[in-house]
Amino acid sequence: MQAFLNIQTLSMAAGLVNITCAAIMAYFSMSRLTYPGFKSWTAGFVLVGLGMILMSLRQIAPDWLSIILANSIILAYPVLIYYGLREFKQFPGRSWLPGVILAAGAAMLVYYTYWQPSVIARIVGISFILSFLLFLCLMLLIRRGGLQYECSNSLLNAVFGFQVIWYMLRAVSTPFLEPDITTFFSAGAIQGISFIISILACVLTMSGLIAVNAQRMELELAAADEDIRNLTSLIPICASCKKIRDDQGYWEAVECYIEKKTNKGLTHSICPDCARKLYPDMKIYDDDEEEKRKA
Repeated sequence: MQAFLNIQTLSMAAGLVNITCAAIMAYFSMSRLTYPGFKSWTAGFVLVGLGMILMSLRQIAPDWLSIILANSIILAYPVLIYYGLREFKQFPGRSWLPGVILAAGAAMLVYYTYWQPSVIARIVGISFILSFLLFLCLMLLIRRGGLQYECSNSLLNAVFGFQVIWYMLRAVSTPFLEPDITTFFSAGAIQGISFIISILACVLTMSGLIAVNAQRMELELAAADEDIRNLTSLIPICASCKKIRDDQGYWEAVECYIEKKTNKGLTHSICPDCARKLYPDMKIYDDDEEEKRKA
């Protein structure tokens, strides 16, 4: 099982998959309309891909590159997803918490690499931090933000929710199930499964983010179409002569416009108010009709 789940190979594969997802998102961004936050998501995939590739170079590249830098930019992935979601959903204000957590994670990596080297401590610390940062992303996903309409995706909610639970289980179970890890590449099945989950989560997250971008576009187009329908339902009428402008831009009398639209003829009469105003000496309407009109 351990040979099958070779950590170095899985790490390189995860890195290449994430870089591929970043390339797909970059192409989508250039060929389609995207909203603020999409570039942050794309940058997140680039960073996590580079981090995974650097991690696969452990025992070849120096520790500061293959451990500290590699894991730090992997931790930056959910941070960029978080800030991208805040921008995409138009949440007000700024949040410094993910950035502070990222800095604390980098400090933890330095401590458990040089001062008190411990592979298990690094795995536990990174897993806890990833779980918490992904939980923050999940909270943004299920909230509406400043958008005028609900823009959510059940796939993203499920993927982030599963990752939150998995990384928490990884942090708790690793010291008990794999207590004798001396090098990361000698780790057991739990770490191999983690890389497989990260590969699947990468593809599903990319799909979900593209889908939620398209969903927002559809909602905005539907809202714009409704506005256009409301505007076209208004008929321009001259405030002075009361002529109406038709669909071709010509102005014509109200009678002609109604006859053209309804295919019905009109007969002319005069209302009581105009009768009194124009012909005050003539009694065109009797008192009963006047009372009915006022009632």
